[in-house]
Amino acid sequence: MSESTEQNILSRLTALEQKMSNLDNTSNALIDELESLQAVSRELKIESFVDKLNEYLEDVVNIKEDLSCKISDEIENEQMKRMIETRIKTIPDDIESLKNEYSDLRGKLAELRDEISKSKK
Repeated sequence: MSESTEQNILSRLTALEQKMSNLDNTSNALIDELESLQAVSRELKIESFVDKLNEYLEDVVNIKEDLSCKISDEIENEQMKRMIETRIKTIPDDIESLKNEYSDLRGKLAELRDEISKSKK
């Protein structure tokens, strides 16, 4: 996957997180409003409204729970997957660099041994 594609995906995930946060705020406001309407309905003794508002409140709470759990987990999992995929692609280069550095160090060590050996003679 190209870097621009990966950046595009990450920016879309960030946008989804923002939308999720906005929906969470909207659901909180709706819950507050429903609870207020429910309180007024109780005071006015309009039980049918209280029952209906209670149903709506349950629906909103269920949606909010789904939002905070499932979608958040999916977004986090997708981000972790992308991070792992990206890292897996760079590991062979890191290993190659490590091998090259090791080889260079072994060569320098051999040179130092030669110099020490020559200086002892």
